[in-house]
Amino acid sequence: MSSDFHLIVTVAHQKEIPSEWLKQRGVSVVTSDGLRSGVLGLLRPEVGILVVITGIGPGASEEAAHLISKLLRPLFVLNLGTAGIVDRSIPLRQWFTPRRLYGEGPPIWIDTRLPIDIPQRRILDSLITVATPDNDLPGQPGTAQAVDMEAYPQARVFREKGVPFHCLKYSTDYTGTEYKIQYHKNLPFYLESVKRAFAFLDRATSADISVVIPSYNRGHLLRRAIDSVLSQSYRPKKVIVVDDGSEEALSERIHRKGVISVRLPHNYGVSKARNIGVSLSDTEWVAFLDSDDLWRRDKLLRQVQYLKRYPFYQILQCEEIWYRRGRRVNPCKYHRKPLGWAWGPSLKRCLISPSGVLLRRDLFLRFGGFREDLPVCEDYDLWIRLTRHLPVGLEPYQGVVKFGGHDDQLSTSLPAMDRFRVKALLEALSTEDDPFFRRTIAAELKRKAEILYRGAMKRLQGEHPDRVFQGEDVVKYYRWLMEVADRYMEIPEGCICEVY
Repeated sequence: MSSDFHLIVTVAHQKEIPSEWLKQRGVSVVTSDGLRSGVLGLLRPEVGILVVITGIGPGASEEAAHLISKLLRPLFVLNLGTAGIVDRSIPLRQWFTPRRLYGEGPPIWIDTRLPIDIPQRRILDSLITVATPDNDLPGQPGTAQAVDMEAYPQARVFREKGVPFHCLKYSTDYTGTEYKIQYHKNLPFYLESVKRAFAFLDRATSADISVVIPSYNRGHLLRRAIDSVLSQSYRPKKVIVVDDGSEEALSERIHRKGVISVRLPHNYGVSKARNIGVSLSDTEWVAFLDSDDLWRRDKLLRQVQYLKRYPFYQILQCEEIWYRRGRRVNPCKYHRKPLGWAWGPSLKRCLISPSGVLLRRDLFLRFGGFREDLPVCEDYDLWIRLTRHLPVGLEPYQGVVKFGGHDDQLSTSLPAMDRFRVKALLEALSTEDDPFFRRTIAAELKRKAEILYRGAMKRLQGEHPDRVFQGEDVVKYYRWLMEVADRYMEIPEGCICEVY
């Protein structure tokens, strides 16, 4: 039962959550006393989200955090609620997430990502947790921009337990003598904002899906891929095949009832082919299938059922069956697919398969789709951009059958694949403003650059004269990358933040 709840939402008081509205949509709402008395054993939840009303104040908040850590194994904890604003340049009636929390102890830097998508929110530097609602700010004068009564002790407990903790607050009042009047005036706006934040609960009943299949000179495999989509137990709304300028005629392979086809005049690459396919879709969700892979019959059905259970995910994938040169093989442990925050593991290697992924179309467009200047590793680049902000769901069903080891496989056609991952990391580093994420990117950039540097040195010294990228300029480039990484690896002194 406990592992069924991926997301635990903590709120201090029942008046700060639209309980009946959530219950009508299958979300369980309990109190700390209810958890203590064994209510979990009585729940038959429809949705893998549990709201826990902790009680008001740091003491009750900390006690609830210990109780949740003991009884539940959530992927995420989201502390939700209202906050008073110290900095009067910050407007009221808006969502924000603090970077640092102050309280009875050293400052805590927290992960500013959220398991639910709130695009219109501010990132504030600091929030302080106080014991009484009179907004008397102890310690750290002048540092806190906002004030609440529960975030700090929860952050401390969940960090000790290794549970990702997140904080989303709504500015209802300015600290001072009139904060109660402002709070009660703005509380209805807050509750309506909570409903909008959880609007995904109303989208969980069905999913319209378009499937995009790019293909280049793979007519002998394309029919098999298309048949596996058309035979799905959950039928997609559209199946779009993009012929990426194949030298052979693919029209006979593509011509199937229910299939939309487009032929590109040139071989632009898989990124552009997929992007064009998505542009031709008009559904809420998109899925991709490489023309040399196939889907098992219940792939889409199981993923749609998963979304009904965990509707806050905007990107999810499924497990796979691997064949290499006709023989079934088992993936290595380091290829294990991630669930939850996938960004850290995804920096090391590509752990999300295009053929297994299902994601919201508007999310794909918001992040710009696949980079068309990358001949390979375009999926690695997109996934690290997406997972930097959003978690990834994982349906354990082996819905994809992947076939590898053939001569025209892109991953085997170009040497030194990490040079393209380095390009993606360098771009991510240049746009990252969070010091902890920046340091993590820099560390992986340096690791990959060092590997490429050693390879370039061997080639320069003639050990592999037939390989590409010989010459002093390449060696200097990788040495420069390592120096760039070193400059970005500093973090604020005395601060700790877990990046999952």
